[in-house]
Amino acid sequence: MSSLHLANIWTDPEPGPGGYNPMAASMLWLPDDHETGDPAPAFVFIPRWSGYPYDSVPVSLAPQLADQGFGFLSVCLRRRGVGQLMAMPDDDFRDIKLAVDYLHTNGFSKIFLLGQAIGGNSAVRYMARHRDNRVAGIAWVNPIDDPPDWIAGATDGGDYSAALEMAALAARQGAGMTHRIDIFPDGSAPVTQNSLPFLSWWGPAAGTRLTRSFEDLVTPLLVCGAPGDAVPQTVKSAISAADNRTLLQPGDELAASLVDWAVKTGADRIATVRPNMVHVKSGESKLFALYWEPADGKATKTVTLLMHGLSSSPLSPLFGKMAPVLAQTGTAVIAVESRRSGWEGHETALLEYDAEDLDVWVNYLVAQGFEKIVLAGASLGSISIGRYQSLHQHPNVVALAHLMPTADCGTWCRIAVGDGPYEAALAKAEAAIAAGEGDRVLIDIDMRQPPPNRYGGVFRWTQRAASWLSWWGPGADNSNKHHMANANVPVLLLSGTGDSYNDEARFAELKAAAVNAPSVEEIWYPNIDHGLAGVETRVARDMYAWMQKIGAVN
Repeated sequence: MSSLHLANIWTDPEPGPGGYNPMAASMLWLPDDHETGDPAPAFVFIPRWSGYPYDSVPVSLAPQLADQGFGFLSVCLRRRGVGQLMAMPDDDFRDIKLAVDYLHTNGFSKIFLLGQAIGGNSAVRYMARHRDNRVAGIAWVNPIDDPPDWIAGATDGGDYSAALEMAALAARQGAGMTHRIDIFPDGSAPVTQNSLPFLSWWGPAAGTRLTRSFEDLVTPLLVCGAPGDAVPQTVKSAISAADNRTLLQPGDELAASLVDWAVKTGADRIATVRPNMVHVKSGESKLFALYWEPADGKATKTVTLLMHGLSSSPLSPLFGKMAPVLAQTGTAVIAVESRRSGWEGHETALLEYDAEDLDVWVNYLVAQGFEKIVLAGASLGSISIGRYQSLHQHPNVVALAHLMPTADCGTWCRIAVGDGPYEAALAKAEAAIAAGEGDRVLIDIDMRQPPPNRYGGVFRWTQRAASWLSWWGPGADNSNKHHMANANVPVLLLSGTGDSYNDEARFAELKAAAVNAPSVEEIWYPNIDHGLAGVETRVARDMYAWMQKIGAVN
């Protein structure tokens, strides 16, 4: 049985427009025994005009979908109640984002927007404008035409024309947020709004028209019309314009149709797998890891070790979504801490610590009976695993997975900060070490990310002198290209096309360097940035398919 919860997705404690808090509780249905953080797919329900979270459509669908392993969040929009008077169309965008943020933060792996009537209009426009890669698809129930055309057709023509004239006059005379428009569409709730919001939703030039949004929409779309109801021609034309758009008229089988479509679109219904905490000692530090046993409970001789990126940890959002999926495949997974974990670790840990820590963890896994170890490093962790195997050639390491690998550190840093600031930082770091102050003196410089980063993002970099020099100095032994040449096991290169550190040219360099690897595979995710947000479970499944291909797992 599913369970019902009240969820306030609004994170701002300040009152909204008009002095009221615009977000009352939304309603969240969860699958049986689901706990916060468990990976599961989910639907965000966006109500019709004047709709509430407890309307008949969401209340009917939610338990059925939750019983099939889906979360279901019926959102209380700020256009409900008195909010309708002043809500603008873009307010729906903010509320949709809050809902997606809430679910994504709480572990939901694939999120689908489910809009009813004008709620579907908002979902389409949201994804056309923002292309939120956490959203895997849009389902639209009871679709309506472009709102200006719909309301014109659903009211007496004279009433609509008069309402437009009055709203425009009020807006011109400074009464756009005080003069009320009240109109009664056939078969729908009355539309009572202040003049400016009315024009922004229902006026002839309103941004709620969908032609441009359909042109920009790349997200899969399912349109569900009631049997016998006419689907607007605007929507039909949009469906025929793309292969990933589908029209159904499922009747009483709506929930089953949504489940079937969501699964085909990539929803992962993942069994709950709880991690255990394990510990080792490296140097003088006690380190922890999160360890997931295979979900089927069967013994395995293969384990995937996940090494985090810069200043991250085993609690990496990427690992938290990847690991339970990998554990479904019959392999074990371990996400390890290093002395570089967290901000303090980033500031102080030396390059060689990563290799030492990884060696401790690899030997720990061998002592547990694992015979095949796949090292997977994310971002800066890619350098760590590549360098470790290059130096140690551990016989139990059977493959290396470089997830969004970073650039060669010293060269990248010099370009990012400029020759002058780089030389000044280098001199300061070397002087600090000579004075015995390498663990105290702080290197503090501005960086501007070089290509392939598209925007030249600026951030402030701080690190203790010895640590900075070991990672970013001109003699730092952390060139991925150099250590790639010593990889004598299969290699995977995986990244998003929007990544700040990787493009096809970079991967070509790494592949060319891997002269001793028996195979080098590439996987790219279109329009995905560094961090792989939105495709974490796909990454896990693609990794597992690669592991099967190279014989790391049965």
